Amino acid sequence: MTDRDTLNDLMCRFSWSLDEKDWKTIRSCLANTIWTDYSSFRDVPPGKISGDRYVAQREAAFSALDMQHDFLNLRMEIDDATARGWCNYIIHRFHPDFDGWNDAFLHSYGRYEFGFLQVDDEWRISAIRQILLRNHGDPEIHGGTRQVDNTRNV
Repeated sequence: MTDRDTLNDLMCRFSWSLDEKDWKTIRSCLANTIWTDYSSFRDVPPGKISGDRYVAQREAAFSALDMQHDFLNLRMEIDDATARGWCNYIIHRFHPDFDGWNDAFLHSYGRYEFGFLQVDDEWRISAIRQILLRNHGDPEIHGGTRQVDNTRNV
């Protein structure tokens, strides 16, 4: 398998694991410390965070939601032990109260930028930047947009 295929698989495992709430697999996709920038989506400044803290924040924010993360138009630049990737995304989020007619959902559209590095000869996600184009629905269903403990502890 080429590095590009391996990185594509890593991004698929990461996205799928978010949807399945498989926190252990999400953690295995991440470097020990990652740089994140979700500032276009919510009021959290960019910065470094431990992989464990990143997973704990997602678990707190997403546990009650049914989600589907889709990415498309993947582009990669690979250089020895580092790589960068870009993709468009669609994220569907449904609150348990969603009945098909109410607004208990939040869908997001935009672009992700990922950084990757090799750790013990395996690729890991080392940076995530979300660039929001548009949301549709109720932002209050997303735990990360509510007042959740988003302090950064590396």
